[in-house]
Amino acid sequence: MRIIKILGKILLVLLLLNLFIIAFFWIKNENYLESPNQKNLSYLKNNKKVILENRDRLNGFFDQEFYDSDVFLLGENHGFAEVQNIDFELLKHLNQKIGLKYYIAEMDSIRSKKLNQYLTDSIKNNSILRSVVIDIKQRIPQQSSQQLLEKWEKIYDYNKTLPDSSKITVLGIDKNFDDDSRELSRDSMMTLNLKSIINKRHLENEKFYGLFGYSHVLQESYSESNFRPFAVRIKSFIKKNKIKSLVCYNIDSEVYLPENDQFPAPEDHKLTILNEDGPIMLVKGINDLREITQPNSVTIFDLDNTNSPYRENQYLGGIKVNFFGPDVITKSSDVSTTDVLQYVFLIRNSKALEPIQTIDNLVGGHE
Repeated sequence: MRIIKILGKILLVLLLLNLFIIAFFWIKNENYLESPNQKNLSYLKNNKKVILENRDRLNGFFDQEFYDSDVFLLGENHGFAEVQNIDFELLKHLNQKIGLKYYIAEMDSIRSKKLNQYLTDSIKNNSILRSVVIDIKQRIPQQSSQQLLEKWEKIYDYNKTLPDSSKITVLGIDKNFDDDSRELSRDSMMTLNLKSIINKRHLENEKFYGLFGYSHVLQESYSESNFRPFAVRIKSFIKKNKIKSLVCYNIDSEVYLPENDQFPAPEDHKLTILNEDGPIMLVKGINDLREITQPNSVTIFDLDNTNSPYRENQYLGGIKVNFFGPDVITKSSDVSTTDVLQYVFLIRNSKALEPIQTIDNLVGGHE
């Protein structure tokens, strides 16, 4: 009996210790996220637009200064399904408004060549598209999905409605998927590849849009190692203030997480703990966005309009990461949010991306 009592006390102490750690961690996270800020809320309420289905989602939101930019970068934390819809709508909107036709992609030139072949074929060749989507697993496992495939099918359909002079062309600027060398970072290689493509194809007067991982689109260096993202590097040959960074934040959403060496994946490969309001990833000020949005919605916010408090603070300007990597936040107190990014999409209740369907579930290789 004495041994049982001792074991019971040990288990109780361990339980209380775990509860204390959880409570401490929760309080620490809540303090970092902060309660809604009235100054921020007042501004955000007048600089947002709820994006609805079956409408021109973005029409009437952006100003001329936005359209005068040369490079538009959409940043995401991979694995959330709704981002694929936003990517398609933003590409279509920019094509219609300013004639943008070059989609810079986080893929290598081998896959972008295949994708361009798919987009220009007279008949949808799903075998080509599927091979590209499957190959993307080599570089971005969370993005290789059924929704990615369906997005490119929609881009194919949209392209068919356009004259040849306006059709979408994909520029793959990433390192070769088979290149494991670390002599150059991916951000450095993407920068060199984009500059080379612009020079070789004489695209100096063209505009470019692309979807990238979140950290690549930030316009200031971040973390203690002073890492220089792709958006920082291309400022060497893109005119000042001609880059616009838009990022996607998620709350109450599911993310697709295939098997990997860094994070234990559940059996169905879906997680709800990787939203940007914690517990793993934290965006200071995201509670302001929650306060003025509704569940099951997508809302875009302009952080860089007249009298914006985000020109003076760092709310929404980076992600604090617990346990699984360095923070993605600038360390300079002289840098404001709008120096880093200019627009935020808040996605609520997104579904996770889904693994690409097996060939047995498809009818043939062509449509």
